[in-house]
Amino acid sequence: MTFQNPRTAQAQSSIWSSISENTFRQHLVVLQERTNAVPIDPEVFEISQWSQQNDHNHTLPIAIEQQLADDFARLVAVDEGAQSVSAVCIEESYEGKGLTLRFAALDVERNEAIKSTLETVSEIMLQVSTSEGRGTENPNVQLLDHIVRLHFLRLLARLRSSKWMKPKYLAKSHKKPLWQDFTNLHHRVGHLYAKKEKNLRLQVESIVLMLMNVYHEFETRSAENEHEHMMRIINVSYETLGSDLLKDLLRRLEGGVNVTPTNQVASAIKCLRQVEKIAGYRRICENLVSTALNYAQLFQNGLQYEYLIPYANVPTEIGYESWAKTCHVHAEVQLVVYYDLVARQGAKQRQNMRFPRCIGISKWLCYLCYRFLEAHGTFFPSKTHGRLYDQWTVPDIAEYEDSIVTRYREVLQKMDDVVVRQAENEPELWRIEPMTSVDVVHTAAIEDEAAILLVDKWLKPKNA
Repeated sequence: MTFQNPRTAQAQSSIWSSISENTFRQHLVVLQERTNAVPIDPEVFEISQWSQQNDHNHTLPIAIEQQLADDFARLVAVDEGAQSVSAVCIEESYEGKGLTLRFAALDVERNEAIKSTLETVSEIMLQVSTSEGRGTENPNVQLLDHIVRLHFLRLLARLRSSKWMKPKYLAKSHKKPLWQDFTNLHHRVGHLYAKKEKNLRLQVESIVLMLMNVYHEFETRSAENEHEHMMRIINVSYETLGSDLLKDLLRRLEGGVNVTPTNQVASAIKCLRQVEKIAGYRRICENLVSTALNYAQLFQNGLQYEYLIPYANVPTEIGYESWAKTCHVHAEVQLVVYYDLVARQGAKQRQNMRFPRCIGISKWLCYLCYRFLEAHGTFFPSKTHGRLYDQWTVPDIAEYEDSIVTRYREVLQKMDDVVVRQAENEPELWRIEPMTSVDVVHTAAIEDEAAILLVDKWLKPKNA
């Protein structure tokens, strides 16, 4: 696989001249030691609070742009591990009649299954956006069928199924199958409701047991029925988590925690969060369909896909973990660098597209990507899991114009100032390592009455 060289700048034009990279990394290690490598709590940010938002020249509202980009980032993140983390930006044509999705990910362009699924998604969204396609087979079902086929192994991993062959790096882990976690969740329900809420508690317990049975049944299915039952698991999870009863259950679990949850409560929360991730595959389908309906003109020429060449790793001798010997350019940083180069060099792409305002992510922003986007100011930093990976870096390349070099020096200095201030002034706090890809439901609003009727028709069972 081809990689870009991330270190081609001369010393005098390096982005690390204001603060050396070694000093920057040493400050990161100090902060990691003080905070268990989790300097801030997970957080989701409101677009309305972002000072740089600019909706005036785009067809897609910024909230829909973020959701669509997030959905495609998750769509192409097929495997477990850092090599599958992906980031996506959406470029609108100036004519408002087309979209280009630009991916930063290690294993997308060389994976023919992913590329084939992306083309199928484009075809289905094109059909949805045309009057001819609106009377065809339920597009949600079509999309979910293709997505499940692409993500089947990852879904097995999420289920921690006995049918899942663990990768080598997880060979020594012995987590029980997900369906067994529902026993603890069911037990927790009994502690969350008052006596006068008995009927409510019984309803919730019934739902939890139903979910457990659906998940457990998968383990007994023959190979020829696995695909259909996996789709059932996703659909049941989606419909169940959308109920007020389950939303209230999650609020009670999280609301009852003052500082650190007990192991049992934390396990119950993680169980529901894992179910959310599984349900998210159905949510992605519904968001894609509703977006194609509401902004049909953007999809009637099909979607264009472009892939960035990743950067090679950079060796380092400084790290929080003894095994950490290389730094990586995260996918989000790669996209920022690409668009900075496009903007400054007057590339042809600049004349044909409206610049994206969001970066879609398959996992929440790490602490440093969040700080980088925050200091850079061009892209909306949507959500962060708060964990700090010191094996993080920025390309330091000869292609940068002086204005980019100056800007990146300022960005890195701002980041370092925040890191040093946190390490010096904040009390030691041993945070639990967060989940990095918790699903957040940002339902794309279906504004058109005809679209509402069409989606409603598609979602109804055939015998309804």
